[in-house]
Amino acid sequence: MSGAEATESAVPQPGRYRLVWAEDAPVTAATDEPRAEVAWTEPLLRQNARWFCRLRWLVVGVLGGAGVAVLLVPRFAALGVFRSPGLPLAAAAVLATLNLGFGQWIRRLDVREEGGSVRPLLWAQIVSDLLVLTVVIHGLGSGSGLAPFMYLFHIILACIAFTPGESLGVLGLAACCHVMRLVLEARGTWTVGGAPGAVALQGGGAEVGATPVVALTSMLLIWVVIWYLVSRLASTVRARDRALFVANGRLQASIEERSKHMLQTTHQLKAPFAAIHAQVQLLLEGYCGVLPAAATAVVEKISLRCRVLSRQVQEMLQLANLRSHGQTAPPARELALDHLIADVIQRVEPAAQQRGIGFDRQLEPVRLRGIEDHLTMLVDNLVVNAVTYSHDRGVVGVACRRESPGGAVLVVQDRGIGIPAEKLPHIFDDYYRTEEAVQHNRGSTGLGLAIVRQVACEDHLGIEVESAPGWGTRFTVTIPDAPTLAPARSPRRSC
Repeated sequence: MSGAEATESAVPQPGRYRLVWAEDAPVTAATDEPRAEVAWTEPLLRQNARWFCRLRWLVVGVLGGAGVAVLLVPRFAALGVFRSPGLPLAAAAVLATLNLGFGQWIRRLDVREEGGSVRPLLWAQIVSDLLVLTVVIHGLGSGSGLAPFMYLFHIILACIAFTPGESLGVLGLAACCHVMRLVLEARGTWTVGGAPGAVALQGGGAEVGATPVVALTSMLLIWVVIWYLVSRLASTVRARDRALFVANGRLQASIEERSKHMLQTTHQLKAPFAAIHAQVQLLLEGYCGVLPAAATAVVEKISLRCRVLSRQVQEMLQLANLRSHGQTAPPARELALDHLIADVIQRVEPAAQQRGIGFDRQLEPVRLRGIEDHLTMLVDNLVVNAVTYSHDRGVVGVACRRESPGGAVLVVQDRGIGIPAEKLPHIFDDYYRTEEAVQHNRGSTGLGLAIVRQVACEDHLGIEVESAPGWGTRFTVTIPDAPTLAPARSPRRSC
């Protein structure tokens, strides 16, 4: 092995972890909030109406495909399902026309400020579907045996989507359509058109035969039993869903109350710590005379601890404000990202110089729309982290550049202690610190990267972390222009 190859193999290869919120942030609910539509309310019924429309398009495709198959492949007609393409194609055209109208109806309900009941729309869908289904079954022929199953499909859907009383009404409509079709076919009022296996309900005269009546009654009884079982099961599921919703609401209220209490308590700690730190500085500067060496050492420890606690209080407040569900995100405005980064470096530089740490700036002029407070918190925590975990007399690289077609890329890199690859997925957790980080700096709070994660979630940023012990750490942040972000959210996103 050559010397160059040996040197290259000795360089640690960094592990990589991606936290991508830019493309499709994995949110936990408005999608973030628990669903309130758990008991046949208007939002849930409207959702069911949309689902029925999507399902109807599937039926349109099946009927249209069957009609085309009968038209183009004669062998398909020989199967006896559809003997001519006219019926399935006509049914598909009617359903497609109805579905377009239903979709327009739903859109009008969505844009109407005062809202409106979606129940008439749902009943219009049910009635029209049953009528079209009856015509299709008539064309197939009563002897096909498909009629009970086709109607049963609608009854089961009604049990899932409607209240038990409304689903029983759908069962009644299906039964009326089925019986009327059989009666009309038996009396010759509605001819089957020579469909094989047609069932007659009359025996030579006007009297109805006993065997068909028994079969029809048995079928209706089976429908009622299935309706009862499915509607009972759906009601039980909804009752449990409602109970879970109530319990989740109480839990959310408890968490929110606890967060408010924590936020208030933390805010009240800011002033005492600031006062203690100010008084300690007066002691160290000789305001009360020269302190003995032992007293100076104690006061310096108090000063250090005050600085750590003050930063922890600040970070707790920042994180609580970012996660607060009672606030909306601040408005985005046009800003110069390079100037914002330069201001952050200027604030951090005095502390870095005490350890001999310098900055390698590669800041291209970048203007974009964004939330200034959020980006400042993100850059500040990344730069402070890089300085904190760098070795003395090290260099922290900070770069930004325009990203095509929009937005920017921020890179913060250090040559410090690094992070093992297996620990990278946890570094954005609250208060998480690796053993190596604790040994290197005991004064860190473990909240800086949690703030970075929350900002990334709120503003749809993408973050990639590369790190390895002995190699250092590099954060690459993809920042989109604000117009690509979601509109102001209330309640805030849970990340």
